Amino acid sequence: MHDTRIKVLLVEDNQGDARLIQEMLSEAGASAFALEQADRLSTGLERLAAGDIDAVLLDLGLPDSSGLDTFITVHAQEPDVPIVMLTGLDDAELAIKAVQEGAQDYLPKNKLDSELLVRTIRYAIERKKTETHIEHLNSVLKALRGVNQLIVMEKDRDTLLQNACDTLAEARGYDAAWLGFLEDGETFATVKGSGFSKDVTRFCEHVLGGDHPPCIKNALAQKDSFVVLDKSRECGDCFFKDACVGKEAAIIRVEHAGKLFGLFAVLLAPEVAVDEEEKGLLEEVVGDIALGLHDMELDEAHKQAEEQLKASLKEKEVLLLEIHHRVKNNLQVVSSLLNMQARAAKDENTSAGFLESRDRINTIALIHTKLYESRNLSEINMKGFVDGLIRQLFQGYQVQDTKIVPVVHVADCTLPISIAVPFGLVVNELLSNAFKHAFVNRAEGKIEVSLSASAQSISMTVRDDGVGLPEGFDINTTKTLGLHLVKILVEDQLQGKLEVVSDKGATFKVEFKIEDNGVS
Repeated sequence: MHDTRIKVLLVEDNQGDARLIQEMLSEAGASAFALEQADRLSTGLERLAAGDIDAVLLDLGLPDSSGLDTFITVHAQEPDVPIVMLTGLDDAELAIKAVQEGAQDYLPKNKLDSELLVRTIRYAIERKKTETHIEHLNSVLKALRGVNQLIVMEKDRDTLLQNACDTLAEARGYDAAWLGFLEDGETFATVKGSGFSKDVTRFCEHVLGGDHPPCIKNALAQKDSFVVLDKSRECGDCFFKDACVGKEAAIIRVEHAGKLFGLFAVLLAPEVAVDEEEKGLLEEVVGDIALGLHDMELDEAHKQAEEQLKASLKEKEVLLLEIHHRVKNNLQVVSSLLNMQARAAKDENTSAGFLESRDRINTIALIHTKLYESRNLSEINMKGFVDGLIRQLFQGYQVQDTKIVPVVHVADCTLPISIAVPFGLVVNELLSNAFKHAFVNRAEGKIEVSLSASAQSISMTVRDDGVGLPEGFDINTTKTLGLHLVKILVEDQLQGKLEVVSDKGATFKVEFKIEDNGVS
């Protein structure tokens, strides 16, 4: 029977702490978690290498390792497994560094309880899944965009074939990729490849010499446009079988307008398989390459080739827009789940935590929505985004006893998505903070957002006329998660400056240089 429990590896040498964590997880239900313990870093790394671990609870002080180096070592070996750091020190600076390096969360041992531990583990796993899915979508976008740019810009056939192999191998992480161009439907005139340098070179030499592996012969003879060769295949006496053992491969016919231009093949890493999404991407890319080769043949004639290329690019633009739309839809699903969790929570703090995560997800979703609506795939208009975010927050925070007036002065400027996401999260955190805390027991209040842009920098101010910040407030030492996040995003992501003033309300000033972030 399949084990559905969450498998947690605890790397902890203190047996008392280990028993306490075991008891806390047991309180969540005996069937919810399966906990394994390693008392040294080396033992933990061996267990992780064996696989089947969903999350790691990592003590930073171990007999054979200590400090951030402990986390960095584990993360480097298993980057896809979410890690929650455990420490006996309430060290905010260490937490910030850990998050910057890729930790999912940070828990001081002296503040642990069962509910917090269980929630943190589950959140870490879900966040890691979301990050992985977004990374996957970004790699798909990168592959499509890279090949499309090559087709538009490159006029030399051999250079196009080589660069397409390099681009796809880099963007998708294939072990090897090669493209063969046929001169008469049977004989290869050119073979280009990327990946294992010696193996690809050897493969190209054999194929150019007419020594075709059985899989290539079959792909040339049959009409199926897409052939997947599974890991268990028998390759007989094929000269290339040693490089393919235990790996799935795919061969796609490069065809357009009834003409076979050649074959495209990829060799995947041992743990990767060709699923429907990957198949669709490969067919799309190969179709683009075939169109590019077709257009090269017509480069000297009538306007028809140019028209076809423009139509292809338009189709790709629609596809990229659709991906933004799908990302937005997926994020909205996550937002709805967080709403459900908030409603089901048994205390206000837990509910508030869910709602804060929902707002951050909604902010990122709003950016993708604006990109989709504007049909601009690279930049977002900040005025429209801030207006939409304020409306969104007004709907999310029903401050019934206070009349809040928003005053918005945002320049009509654009930011690329790489900058818009962290900047948008900063705006969300500051506005949310004002909605929640600035107007307690107040009949009315005002929130002002101003943004100005010059050729060198972006400046943004979020100001309220509320109750102000607590006496002695310091942004560098505050334990408020939202304001910690603001500091991290401004100083580390945007490479900017953050100034906080508490005078007749609260004022947050953010400034960062455009050239440091590649903003145009």
